[in-house]
Amino acid sequence: MQKHKRYHELDALRGLAATFVMLYHFTLGQNQWWGFNLGVTGVDLFFIISGFVIFMSINKVSNGTDFVINRVARLYPTYWACVSITFGVMVLLRLVNFGAAHDSHAGIWEYLANMTMFQYYLGVKDLDIPYWTMIVEMLFYIVILILYSTKLLKHIVTIGILANLFILINGSFIIQHWTWQTSPKYFPLLNHFPLFFAGIIFYKLANKTINTISGYTALLFCLVVKLFIFPFAGPAHEHIMWMQYTRMLCLYFGVFVLFINNWLQPIAIKPLLFLGRISFALYLIHSYIFVGIIGVLTKHNTPFWLAVLGAGVPGAIFLAWLITTYIEAPLGKKFKLILHKQFG
Repeated sequence: MQKHKRYHELDALRGLAATFVMLYHFTLGQNQWWGFNLGVTGVDLFFIISGFVIFMSINKVSNGTDFVINRVARLYPTYWACVSITFGVMVLLRLVNFGAAHDSHAGIWEYLANMTMFQYYLGVKDLDIPYWTMIVEMLFYIVILILYSTKLLKHIVTIGILANLFILINGSFIIQHWTWQTSPKYFPLLNHFPLFFAGIIFYKLANKTINTISGYTALLFCLVVKLFIFPFAGPAHEHIMWMQYTRMLCLYFGVFVLFINNWLQPIAIKPLLFLGRISFALYLIHSYIFVGIIGVLTKHNTPFWLAVLGAGVPGAIFLAWLITTYIEAPLGKKFKLILHKQFG
């Protein structure tokens, strides 16, 4: 594998992950849609992908400032657009006294706090369900930046193993009726770090910068640690059983094994690449607005499956395409140029 090429397979996997999460939210609580509850693990796939891509990105930049600018320009324009659209819909529904079942009383402070992406540390609730992952991502970026700036990134494998050991020991306190919540409460990345670290190991295996046996041993350790803390870390345990989660996580790890061995090209097809291109916007925009639309339609006797597949899915995909095409693509580039002029 070439070191810094565009991995279309990862784009396809992003599209699949966003679709899994969307279908999970759209069918939540609907017993007849058995199996879609597994879509809650789409976030885990996103985190593995992020570990791979971010470690690849940090190895491309010439300095830490470039890394920060690239991340800010990549994420914030789309995120700001989705937060603003969602908040606008909330305000509009209140103005017309619509009485939505999932109404929010968020005000301007909640909106502005959410725009920072650090609302978790401001003590403000996420405006929409998917936003909870953003602070996890941001903390991972900060950790990687610190390791890069202190020239410790070359020791990432040792640091990652030690971090996983800490998570394992911390998690074992549950057995003694201690609480897991203390450390992750202040640093929620701990709940998901094994997934990001697995992505890093997959990158190093792909580029042959780690011994094969050492790499796969580290991956197995990541898998064990994440499965161990599953009952009390992250939201997935509230919706699926441990064995279901185990199967899905093993599936994701297996898919990445295929990927790094160049056996995953067949999934790089146009529909999945399209979903991959709009995946960030789709992930952020689908929940509040389109779960609400599905609810309204079913309340007025529209068959549930028709509301989901006829309105929710195509509506979310179309809006995500609009945001990606007219905000993410053009404004992201302009924002990047502005930041480079100011700080580059």
